[in-house]
Amino acid sequence: MDSTYSRRTYLARGGAALAGVGSLAGCAGRLRDGGGTVTFGSILPLSADGLLGDLGQAHTRAVETAIGDVRAAGGPLGRDVELLSRDSEVDGETAVSQCRALVEAGAVGFVGALVSDVSLALAEFVSDNPVAQVSPSSTTPALAGRGYVGDTKYVGRTAPNDIQQAFVMAKALNDAKHAGAETVGVLYQNNGFGNSLAREVVDAVDGRVTAEVPFDPGADAFDDTIAEVTGGDPDAIAVVSSPGSTRGVLRTGVESDYAGDWVLSAGLIPSSPPDYFDGLYGATMASRRSTGAQRLAQKLDDIAPLPAYTQHAYDALFLQALAVERAGEATPEAVATNLRAVSGGRGHTVTVGEFDRARKLLDAGREVNYEGASSSVDLNANLEPLNPYVIQRVRAGTVEDLELVKASFFAGRED
Repeated sequence: MDSTYSRRTYLARGGAALAGVGSLAGCAGRLRDGGGTVTFGSILPLSADGLLGDLGQAHTRAVETAIGDVRAAGGPLGRDVELLSRDSEVDGETAVSQCRALVEAGAVGFVGALVSDVSLALAEFVSDNPVAQVSPSSTTPALAGRGYVGDTKYVGRTAPNDIQQAFVMAKALNDAKHAGAETVGVLYQNNGFGNSLAREVVDAVDGRVTAEVPFDPGADAFDDTIAEVTGGDPDAIAVVSSPGSTRGVLRTGVESDYAGDWVLSAGLIPSSPPDYFDGLYGATMASRRSTGAQRLAQKLDDIAPLPAYTQHAYDALFLQALAVERAGEATPEAVATNLRAVSGGRGHTVTVGEFDRARKLLDAGREVNYEGASSSVDLNANLEPLNPYVIQRVRAGTVEDLELVKASFFAGRED
């Protein structure tokens, strides 16, 4: 399959998220396969320092919790279930080596990776070694077209595609009730994620882009970088980066002589923002107070508040177990071809911890619709969800929600 995806192609397919769900592999009243343990895996940064390591540990806890809930309900197809947790070390080659070991161990699917560059490396391996891959947090648009074996897509995610985030950032930049910018500078982290999202932001904004400037979070100083991105005196600057990577460059920019607005990508505004964040805009996924979100928060109350994408990690594993149950067999293909059917918005609603209820419905010839901890997780043809977002702004140390951007805003949008 072609790995390049335009916004037009992605959103046209996203708008038809539920089309054809009923025809997917697996069927009600299916026969169960033989005995034996059903093996899943995770490939997350267990040994990384700082934020990525903290996220890796939290995500692993969420995956373990999902495994525990599935096991407590008797396991998929009435079989025991095991989890093989592997360390990606935030390195593509290491992650691929770990994935090869999971395949050799008979894993039917895994949760991972955390960062986009590693997920793309894994997706390339998966294309030659079929195993279901569901990332909880990799948001690069490039992943939408990766991970095909023939016509079957083995790579999905429970986090939304960055094309959605780019549209929301553009709305915050363009709309007169927010930044109202006619000219925009783009400052982006120089890695796969940053380059990809920056391109989408450039395509999405209505105004003229005055500069596109990469930065290295590990640089000793950022004065030249800030001078370059502010040199054309744009009305606003879009900042594209992963959490934990902007402290130096953002503070340098905000404390410079530049007087325009700043619009940040998701996850860059902390819950207790420092003084220099005052007046900054952000675009982030809408928080949920759903039954699933509350149940998972209770199960993981010792790490409250849950770090970013922790809910998505739970959903990534639980969906794979539901796919096995619906298919009636534990194979990578069964997972890949049933993910949409158990998530696609049709059937009886089940949520966090309700694997036994799902099994009984499926045994009775019904369909199930998993409403997750992270979102409704209605996966589209690319095996990724459309999610609502919120435009925020920091005022006097408080993060204010300015506008809810509903999931319907994205469906069917074109260039």
